[in-house]
Amino acid sequence: MEKSAEFVHTMQANAVKHAVRANRGQGNAGKANLLKYGKAYQFKPGIGNKDRLSAEAFSEMYQRSAETRKRTVMAERRRVSFGLEQKTALRVVKAPKEKICLRNRLRKRGYVVPRASSDATITADTRRSATLEQRAEKMGIRFYLTEKQNDTQGR
Repeated sequence: MEKSAEFVHTMQANAVKHAVRANRGQGNAGKANLLKYGKAYQFKPGIGNKDRLSAEAFSEMYQRSAETRKRTVMAERRRVSFGLEQKTALRVVKAPKEKICLRNRLRKRGYVVPRASSDATITADTRRSATLEQRAEKMGIRFYLTEKQNDTQGR
């Protein structure tokens, strides 16, 4: 018995169609819905975790997320306390509003002040203000000169 080229081609195309349909939702949480309804969504609209999970699982989920956030905040606080750069946009250092405003004013005048830092660097482009610097020193902000600034000061 010999199979014609046309027959083999038709059988291969048919096998590909069936394989695509059978494996379309593989690895997808909505595979059952895809096969049943032709739509691949996992949850119905309007149903949240509270409706979907049991009370015990829901509280466990919140505990895990709170624990994760707590670890992230603690890591950020350690980074700031050791003088390292922050990895997230969390505000971990609570400073008085006056100090926050002072840092902002220093930045506007060209001082380089890292976020949530008590160090300010004076560059060549800085428009210095003695009053602002005195007020900042009272709030605990230390000033440093850049290397270029040191060279021009010494001449």
